Amino acid sequence: MKIRGFERRLQSVFRAKGVAEEKIDEVLESGYILYGSMVLDKMYGTKGFSSCFNVDEFVDYVQGRHKYTKLEAPIEYTVKNIDDIYEILQDKRRQRYIADGSLSFRGQTSEYTFKRKIPNPVRADDFGKEVSIFPGLFRQAGSVYSFYKDLEEKRTLEDFLHELEPNNPESHYDRYFSYDMMRTEQHYAAQTSGLDISFDIETAIFFATYKFKTNEFNRAFHEKVEVGSHRGVIYGFRFTSPSVKSTEFLISDFDFFKTLRPERVIRQNCGLPMFSEYERNIAVTDLDFVIRLDQDFDYDGLRIPEYMFPNVEEDKFYGKLLELKDRYPEDLASIVEYEGSRGGSSN
Repeated sequence: MKIRGFERRLQSVFRAKGVAEEKIDEVLESGYILYGSMVLDKMYGTKGFSSCFNVDEFVDYVQGRHKYTKLEAPIEYTVKNIDDIYEILQDKRRQRYIADGSLSFRGQTSEYTFKRKIPNPVRADDFGKEVSIFPGLFRQAGSVYSFYKDLEEKRTLEDFLHELEPNNPESHYDRYFSYDMMRTEQHYAAQTSGLDISFDIETAIFFATYKFKTNEFNRAFHEKVEVGSHRGVIYGFRFTSPSVKSTEFLISDFDFFKTLRPERVIRQNCGLPMFSEYERNIAVTDLDFVIRLDQDFDYDGLRIPEYMFPNVEEDKFYGKLLELKDRYPEDLASIVEYEGSRGGSSN
């Protein structure tokens, strides 16, 4: 990683305070910078109490001489059925949030964590692990998360706009509709800096109870987690400063893709707030609650794979993508084909 201004300032200040070069390198690799007169954690931006640490206290922390008080964790619930979930949402405060469109959800089949050489002093647990709610662009494999790894955000669909929207003659050059590009990239192709959320609890339940898998023909499908094996989690967010409301973020139409509408995006009742590389995990700071599914959670949801991931007859945009992938397999290798999506055999 190239050492930039904020990193270089931290490096200089820590050297002046007698911190060893090896330890300084661990601090930089873990994503800390000097912002003004405070140490900032690039996982969480300047939001809440997750960043903006006093320099002297932080120097003592990385050298094992200071211990911070941990932040209070968001309220957690364990649920066995849909009635338990709706009871949580009946809370008067949350009903207000739902009414004004400011409560959103994200479902996962399990909770994920990451670990850095220098964990966040107020968010890491006793083992140095932090809860991960990353947009896809910022996720990493491996045992240690490193800010030295370069980010690579590909625009898989950019070169095919003239075919995906044939009735816009300016599609080669017009970048005004880049947000539509982000929405479709996220749901059909490459990972972006946007975080998938939904304003529909049923969508969150789907993603907390269906595992993504592939078959022997490399076709994707979603398989329901068996009762007795659930480890799913549903996050409830109320994003503030800036806010994320359904009135502005719910994707109900497209400005650019009018001829072939990306039906999958619409059916998932989703929004896509974007995060910068200086706030990769900032969604954690806006958690209102966490719902954990009991291992015996039992509910046949209103959302099923055939509805959430419609075939080419129902989703013409997806049909066009698969047609283009047949013609340009290397350029569109990231486009996932689902079992039965073409309406015939899965092989």
